[in-house]
Amino acid sequence: MRVGFCFLLTPIPKRPILGPMEQEQPSIPIIYQDHYLLIVNKPAGLVIHPTYKHADGTMWNVLLTYLEQQGADGWCPPDQPDEPGWERAPEHVREMLRERRLAKIWEEEGWLPRPALLHRLDKDTSGVVALARTARACRHVVRQFYAHTIVKTYLAVVRHASPAWTQPRAPFNATLCRADDEPVEQLSWPLDLSNFQNVPLLLDGPLQRDPDDRRRCIVGPDGQAASTCIRVLATFEGFFLIEAQPITGRTHQIRAHLAAAGYSLVGDSTYAPVPEPDTSEAALTRQFLHAYSLALRDYPADQPRTFVAPLPPDLTEWLDDYFPGGLRALQ
Repeated sequence: MRVGFCFLLTPIPKRPILGPMEQEQPSIPIIYQDHYLLIVNKPAGLVIHPTYKHADGTMWNVLLTYLEQQGADGWCPPDQPDEPGWERAPEHVREMLRERRLAKIWEEEGWLPRPALLHRLDKDTSGVVALARTARACRHVVRQFYAHTIVKTYLAVVRHASPAWTQPRAPFNATLCRADDEPVEQLSWPLDLSNFQNVPLLLDGPLQRDPDDRRRCIVGPDGQAASTCIRVLATFEGFFLIEAQPITGRTHQIRAHLAAAGYSLVGDSTYAPVPEPDTSEAALTRQFLHAYSLALRDYPADQPRTFVAPLPPDLTEWLDDYFPGGLRALQ
């Protein structure tokens, strides 16, 4: 089921949890885990959930195996007094009411048959992914997605180049924002990011599948509303280290919005021009896009929490080799 811009309860595959490559399953770092939430650091190159093209060896398969090996966590519903008015009922009725309440608590606060995947990352994007373990925890986080109070922060490196097909085919705006992200001035095209270092900008334009190739997305007239906040953290020889925060959660949103603005991710095989051999762009074998942090209110305490996935070694090494100023900006 898809709600708004996040994917929720996923169907249970009618197949074994592990395929024939059981011994070759990758490891997935666990950022945080309790009875209610599971926060992981997805590696690049790993499909997040089984599809007809990728039935096995996905992040989902690996996590199911991990959770199966962990077993039960010992959680039990707390003892509760009878509800007011129950004392007037016969004992066998009171016992029935207690059993029904207990079953409801197990249904709401006990573990789901399988975790709820709360959002997704592209195969070649690394970083934070959240899953809910209980029905109430799932609803608690989903309400935050609906309210746009969850903050997902990505790190990306871009250059000023994008294929012609990425040009907007519907109104697409870039707006200068105040420190509180309130839009104050609409900018003109073409957009020169070198003039806006450490200044929040809002990219706003509807996103849809490209009718010429449905594997990619464009700003188009039949698209769904999409907004992305970006901020330039550092620049060096035509590279821009970007912090991006998608307000909505459309497919390929950050990649498609940046490309529509004339900037493509280094290493992006879809939204960037083909790199020249032996160049810095060619040195990166996947897109420079990392889901660095996820800020939400946890369950059941409803306290603000921020979960962080450190920049992975392949991106850190690329910055060290070709964009050292970007590495310093993150320290």
